[in-house]
Amino acid sequence: MPGGIGWTGRWGIRPVVERVDGGYRVNLGRIERQVLVQSFGNLRVLLANKDPATRRLFPTAYVDQPELEAEFRGLVGDDLVRSQLEALDLVERTIDGSTVDRDELEAWMRAINSVRLVIGTRLDIGEEAFEVEPDDPDLPLYAVYDFLSSLLAVIVDVLAHDAG
Repeated sequence: MPGGIGWTGRWGIRPVVERVDGGYRVNLGRIERQVLVQSFGNLRVLLANKDPATRRLFPTAYVDQPELEAEFRGLVGDDLVRSQLEALDLVERTIDGSTVDRDELEAWMRAINSVRLVIGTRLDIGEEAFEVEPDDPDLPLYAVYDFLSSLLAVIVDVLAHDAG
């Protein structure tokens, strides 16, 4: 659907990601923006502490060659983290509904996917479908994961539609 999937708000359905003059606008409510900002803050802390939950953000380049892997990490590790932080910064600067270009919307996609991957790692979510019990203490984290997955799907859909 051009313009993205809509979410119902007080005044009706508004596309979450819409094509506007000069690019795109991501339309999030106050709570959705707060969830993203808090999630990004959590990811910043995990990145700064080199938390193992971030391992899926930086896959191993040399699986069977630890010396080459260490050399690779020494050469590009800081750049990889910096790239993650720059994407988070961009989303935080434009989260108010500012118009973004295609590259910036792709940064939104990367930032959201990074948080989603870290949460998925923490919850041990794989490729298979999963069910969550209502009394699961991680239920709020699963809800954030679901929200991020939906938002990511909308962004991917809009970018794919505009590419073709």
